[in-house]
Amino acid sequence: METYSFEDFVGDRDVFFAEHFNKKPLLHKGALAGRLHDLPSVGQLDDLLALEVAPTSYLRVTKGGKGVPSSAYTRTVARGAALAEAVSADKVYELFRSGGTVTWNSLNHILPSTRRLTEPFADAFACPTEVVLFVTPAGNDGFAPHHDSIDVFVVQVNGTKTWKVWGTPQVRPGDEGSHTLEELGEPVIEVTLTPGDVLYVPHGTPHAAAANREMSLHLSVGVQPRRWRDLLRETVDAIVADEAFHGFPSLDGDQEPTAVTALAARLRLLQDRLAAVDPASEARRLAGTGRVRGGAARPREFERLSAADTLAPGAGVRRSAVPVQIGASDGARTSLFVKGHRLAVPDAVAAALRALESGPAVTAATFFPGVSETRSLRAAQGLARLGVLEVADEKRT
Repeated sequence: METYSFEDFVGDRDVFFAEHFNKKPLLHKGALAGRLHDLPSVGQLDDLLALEVAPTSYLRVTKGGKGVPSSAYTRTVARGAALAEAVSADKVYELFRSGGTVTWNSLNHILPSTRRLTEPFADAFACPTEVVLFVTPAGNDGFAPHHDSIDVFVVQVNGTKTWKVWGTPQVRPGDEGSHTLEELGEPVIEVTLTPGDVLYVPHGTPHAAAANREMSLHLSVGVQPRRWRDLLRETVDAIVADEAFHGFPSLDGDQEPTAVTALAARLRLLQDRLAAVDPASEARRLAGTGRVRGGAARPREFERLSAADTLAPGAGVRRSAVPVQIGASDGARTSLFVKGHRLAVPDAVAAALRALESGPAVTAATFFPGVSETRSLRAAQGLARLGVLEVADEKRT
């Protein structure tokens, strides 16, 4: 199974962020040459259409730079006692044969291979990531010159496509928009992409593409990095989730002096809380929340639970990133609160969890000191099922 790093797409990461990100396009010829076998192909697109279960909102067809009404490539089907719209493969093929470009949006919602493709981008930008598939018939234009509101990484998979990319303007609108060739002038990049080539187009950068003598299939990995306003809003939202900000103020005109005084107090409290934020830890938190958002997250919960069930005494275990509140002891047992569950564990188990916060991994057989290997293993398994512990290595004895 092919896996990719962010450097596979952009080359030197430092050079990309210093010279291209949010500044100008980047062409990386042969970036994935010979490594496309796990990515969607024209044959796999046939398979998807044949399933007849794809939501119509995921697929669209354009001809001559304009969208084709969905009624032209859908049909009504019975779903039990209800009626629903489904994509008609025959109608899609007919539109394609007559020059239509087929676009499959959010392919990472459907195919595990494209879900994996989003991971290096979600990691690099800590933001939502989507994959869109474009298949254009031979000798036809895709879309008229336009710009997108997101950054796009084009990966050519099948056939060839000639791209024109113009300069990235200093002032860019936030929405999508179209352009004419007359107003754009000469492109800064004009290139024919072949399988394995990657092209980076910053948001707001005009571009256009046309297939050549054979059908073209390319993937566009779209990323929308969070702006400062987005990050700061998330920081403030996390602060005001505290109980101190949960009251219901009265803004009635007669109560204005009271409301003003109360608001001033909350603003001072918010200011104090913001001043106490550690920038380094908050940056790590924001990066973490961005990387697990919709589009790229690929939870492996069944695999994780299976690994917990088969945990061996010699397997290394360590603390996971799952937050745990370790409470007070009653003299024998300590309370834990994790994932909405409250439980009591022997004091020695709570002490072992505290030790793992900064200490090295231990084996499952020695996690719970002073008891039998079997009892220690069961304690480690129970906490692993809750997600508090995770396997530190792949060894099983």
